[in-house]
This record gives sequence, structure tokens and C-alpha cells, in this order.
Amino acid sequence: MTQEIPDDLFEIQDAAVDPNGILQQIRERIAQRREEKGYEERRFPVFGMTSFVEPPADLPYDAELYSNLRLANEAFARVETGPVLAPSPATRAPVVGRLWQQVRGEVHNLVLFYVNRAVTQQVNVNRYLVAVVNRLTALSQEQQQTIARLEAELDALKGRDEG
Repeated sequence: MTQEIPDDLFEIQDAAVDPNGILQQIRERIAQRREEKGYEERRFPVFGMTSFVEPPADLPYDAELYSNLRLANEAFARVETGPVLAPSPATRAPVVGRLWQQVRGEVHNLVLFYVNRAVTQQVNVNRYLVAVVNRLTALSQEQQQTIARLEAELDALKGRDEG
């Protein structure tokens, strides 16, 4: 990512000097030096997830793979961790019932606090795993298309040799 320098950082009064042109030359020289030195281009992963890959229209595909992949994309973040307090006969006691209901609620909230922390971490892991499977499926599709194209070229060459 190239960081742009604000235009008002330097003020140059000479009309013969083009600050943007100078900056462009500096960027080009840096890129040239990086290439000469053999530095790899830095690529940072895109934030977010790789989206669901639709089944290919031009190739046979495994319906079970795409069905499970769609379900994984829909379900990886679906988590329900709200408090569920089943009715208790102890909460109907005249004096202690209300106090017991409050204690019970707070204990449930404490447990949910820690469960939610763990679930948040697991949802993030699930998000990355689903993104990886989406990407691998896309790469597999690209490879299958390349194989199909190469097979067609091979068949065409065989037909030419036989004819």
C-alpha cells in the first residue's frame, strides 16, 4: 500500500520544481532497486473472508462438496449463547425465591462471559478455516479448468497427428 504524502507538507515556490514528479521518480527508483535486489513483492492478505465458491457451470463437480461448503459458509458464525434459565421450584419460595433467581441469573451470566470469550475465538478460527476451504475449492476449480483445456488441446494434437 502506497502512502500518499499530503500536498501541503512542503511548499515549493520554484515553478521549475515539480514535487509530484520528484516523488514519482523516487517511487520508481525504489521499485527498480527492490527488483534489482530480488526483494519479493509484499502481499498482505485481504481482510475478511474468501467468499463461497459457486459450482462451475462448465465442468462436472462434486455436489456433496459444494453443498457442505455452502452449509459451512452459512453456519460458521451461527452461535447461540444466550442465558436459558429453566423454571425452578426454588424461585417460587416466598422470601428466598427472588434472591435465588438473582443469584442464578448472575451465575449464568458469569459462565456465559467465559463461554462467549471461548466461542469468539472459535468463531474466528472457523472463519479462517472456511476461508481456506473456499480458496482451496477455487484453486481446485482453476486446476480442473486448466486440465480440461490441456486435455482438449492434447486431443486436438492427437487428431492432427492421426490425420
